[in-house]
Amino acid sequence: MHRWDPHLPHCPRLRVVAVSCCDEYQLCSEGGQYFVLRRAGDGYEETGRGVHAKAVQVWNALVTSHRHQSGNTS
Repeated sequence: MHRWDPHLPHCPRLRVVAVSCCDEYQLCSEGGQYFVLRRAGDGYEETGRGVHAKAVQVWNALVTSHRHQSGNTS
């Protein structure tokens, strides 16, 4: 289980590195840190903030779990 916190931008430029099949999750980079974003109400939440390896590990777990739950295998 991942802890989701409100996304508070740390710098003016956000780079989206990858997007899940249905755009539920976005792997992002901001100011040298990586994290996963998801929409929440009228804003965004984030999880896995840190170095690239940590964020990619969280990203892979979320996308794999999401595909399994939705029945999508692509």
